[in-house]
Amino acid sequence: MPPNMIKVPYWRLSSFYFFYFALLGCIVPYWALFLSERGYSALEIGELMGLFGLVRMIAPNVWGALGDCSGKRMSLLRLGCGVCFVIFSNILWVDSFFYMACIMVGYGFFWAAVLPQFEVVTLNYLNERTDDYSKIRIWGSIGFVVVVLLLGWLFDYISVRYLPAFMLAMLLAIFVCSLCVRGVDEVKHSEASAGFLALIWRPEVLAFLCAAFLIQFSHGAYYTFFSLFLEEQGYSKAMIGFLWALGVMAEVVVFLLVHRLFKRFGYKPVLVASLLLAALRWYFTAHFADVLWLLMLLQLTHAATFGTMHAVSMHYVHTLFKGRHQGQGQAFFSSFTYGAGGALGTYVSGLVWQQDLGVTMFELAGLSALLGMVIAVIWVKR
Repeated sequence: MPPNMIKVPYWRLSSFYFFYFALLGCIVPYWALFLSERGYSALEIGELMGLFGLVRMIAPNVWGALGDCSGKRMSLLRLGCGVCFVIFSNILWVDSFFYMACIMVGYGFFWAAVLPQFEVVTLNYLNERTDDYSKIRIWGSIGFVVVVLLLGWLFDYISVRYLPAFMLAMLLAIFVCSLCVRGVDEVKHSEASAGFLALIWRPEVLAFLCAAFLIQFSHGAYYTFFSLFLEEQGYSKAMIGFLWALGVMAEVVVFLLVHRLFKRFGYKPVLVASLLLAALRWYFTAHFADVLWLLMLLQLTHAATFGTMHAVSMHYVHTLFKGRHQGQGQAFFSSFTYGAGGALGTYVSGLVWQQDLGVTMFELAGLSALLGMVIAVIWVKR
């Protein structure tokens, strides 16, 4: 059957995204609170999250190369899910910084096998219909919102120390979902393609990667310390959960509409606007976090700083890395931006936060996104 005629298993793909990002709904708002409850300092939290990001710089490239060579992406993905569950189950009886770091490194290495490989599988099903990607990926955002709201309410009544139990349940659900997706390893691209390093060094590819790196750097403060930042402002855990969910609900809406934005404005203008809104978001978060209505408005810009940014990134990656470099391209994008960018942003934010300079932390994030916008304007092609 021709690739563009392959039937897309919409609900099986969507359910995987639902539980994958439901797990992130456990981690992103509450993991720092969990570590703080366990007695770790802000610097130690930054170091632990930085280690997790450091592994994400290396591991995706290993799994991406294996996926491209073997063509068995779903098998590798299932292996990653299963081993993650086994490694993370040790969290229940670990307290020391060293063993916690070992768990996060081991978990991170195998977790890196999951999303980039699944993105390739999804995009192979869609083939040239990449604008339909957001209709599947939206269920990941819905899963995130559901879990964030539920746990935000729940942790006002029970201790956040119970967080790992919910995470293990999500890991098990992800593994089960992976068993339900066959994948499309038979879909091949016969076109000749340049060497992978030659592709990376093309100016337009470098510019796109640098812009994506800088916006992920800017999110380091948000993903690791936003909940602690809000807690210091006097917000309850339920309100913190609501603010996280509000951002992702805006992301859900934009995933429904992003294909129209692409058709009307094109990909580069959406990329530039996402970076500009990120810069404005972090600057105003730094100075007006105590104004609830404005903070809620700022959270709605998550539709751009993550939603449209992720959708346009998937288009660029799928377009720039073809044929035998497909898996490596996804993996390198993930490792360089979410891995290196997120790790460095987290580590620097931890250093700044440790000096009790939380405002400066978000100002730095805004400058990073602004630099990414300048690079995108000048060097990224339409």
